[in-house]
Amino acid sequence: MTSRVVVFGGSGNLGKSLITLFRKNNWEVTSVGTRQIEEATHNIIVSNDDSLEVQGKKVMKDSNSILDGGEKYDAILCVAGGFSMGNLAKGDFFETVDLMVKKILNSALIASKMSTVNLKEDGLLMLTGVSVAKAAVHHLFDSIVSKGSGLPKSVKSFAILPGTIDTPDNRKGMPDADFSQWIPLDLLSQRIFDYTNGTVPAPHGKMVQVTTKDGETSFELINK
Repeated sequence: MTSRVVVFGGSGNLGKSLITLFRKNNWEVTSVGTRQIEEATHNIIVSNDDSLEVQGKKVMKDSNSILDGGEKYDAILCVAGGFSMGNLAKGDFFETVDLMVKKILNSALIASKMSTVNLKEDGLLMLTGVSVAKAAVHHLFDSIVSKGSGLPKSVKSFAILPGTIDTPDNRKGMPDADFSQWIPLDLLSQRIFDYTNGTVPAPHGKMVQVTTKDGETSFELINK
């Protein structure tokens, strides 16, 4: 039986790393992002210029078309993220914050809604809290793990809270940083894959704080 996963933020560094890892292990992968990812089995392309409603309806429609045989996803992973250098004095401050919110919070909301329709009863939903949308994602996660959230029966849901991930884009943006304090991309991707396939038990109802110090990475469970 084919295992299926959706990766929100498939256009980003973590998303592409996950897509590569899942495809290597023969999973059917649907990427949701702003660009076509050739390695993915299916692509759902969204525009950051569109509203949450427009994005959400497009993702749901395209997802239903992909699942044309009544299949369901085994896991829905939202790893949409990003950051921008600068401060309040930036001339494009409002545009930058608006983009971060759309990329991160909209993706988390759509992933959560998709889970109520297209996720298996014993499936897995993972959200990621980063950047200016972190608090909103935290609140959304609290609602998701509460009784009456609308998720299918026995779904496991958790959130990851990563620090800075060691990616080519981050190194380019912060070339003088101490990379030994950054989370290795491959290690984080492998842990998410292990949560998804059950090698490491998924921490249902908890947030996972991911940090790296002096080259050592820890995954600390935070009860909610």
